Amino acid sequence: MNHIFNFGHFIPISTVDWHGRSASVLFSRGCQFDCPYCQNHAYLTGRVDRTVEDIRSTIDKAVPFISALVFSGGEPTLQSDALIDLARYAKSKSLDVGLETNGFAVDVIKEMVDEKLLDKVFLDIKAPLDDAVQYAMVAGTDEEIGARAVKGAAGTLELCLNKDIEVEVRTTVFKGLVGPEQVSEIMSYLNTNTSGNLTYAIQQGIPENTRNLKDTGIFTRDELLKMARAVEPEHVNHIRIRTREHGDELIL
Repeated sequence: MNHIFNFGHFIPISTVDWHGRSASVLFSRGCQFDCPYCQNHAYLTGRVDRTVEDIRSTIDKAVPFISALVFSGGEPTLQSDALIDLARYAKSKSLDVGLETNGFAVDVIKEMVDEKLLDKVFLDIKAPLDDAVQYAMVAGTDEEIGARAVKGAAGTLELCLNKDIEVEVRTTVFKGLVGPEQVSEIMSYLNTNTSGNLTYAIQQGIPENTRNLKDTGIFTRDELLKMARAVEPEHVNHIRIRTREHGDELIL
């Protein structure tokens, strides 16, 4: 079946979305959340319909120059049929597959894991997973969705690590919203509840790239370094920070 894909954007070659890899990045539209700090808010709404066959042709042009395909958004799992179809196609071209996700749709991710369609998951954990109210606030949604979001993110993390899928947990920090206390609590959760091939990345939120937080103060690189060095990793292989000043840096 030639599924319809609600298309956001396509980057033919990226060296920043999957550390150490040359990858294409395919952005879909739509998301369960309305995060005030979303950097990709242009892809939260609207429709730009393309067939999966058309997207395959777009991927084909990049194949000679890449080793991986990353699905981003928006939230790619909202278009599960097209996502799985395109992941299968990427695998048929000997590409590794990465998924940038909020983890909400554990069932879709499980289907991909069971079919061996995923090589790495970039999981956006927005706030501590033991506080659904705060999670809902950061995600720009109500408490019911916040509770489901917490359960989904935790379930996705457990599923992937148990199946030996490489996971990078990402937290974006903004003053007055998510900061050192929340990073410490997330790291504590990772230390207590996980084991496996896990990286934790603390990302500097850039206010001018957001829709609703343009006047929010920015954490400096030194402040992110302090956050990263304040945690005691037990079951985390690597800690990274990402800032406008120095890009991606390995701290541990």
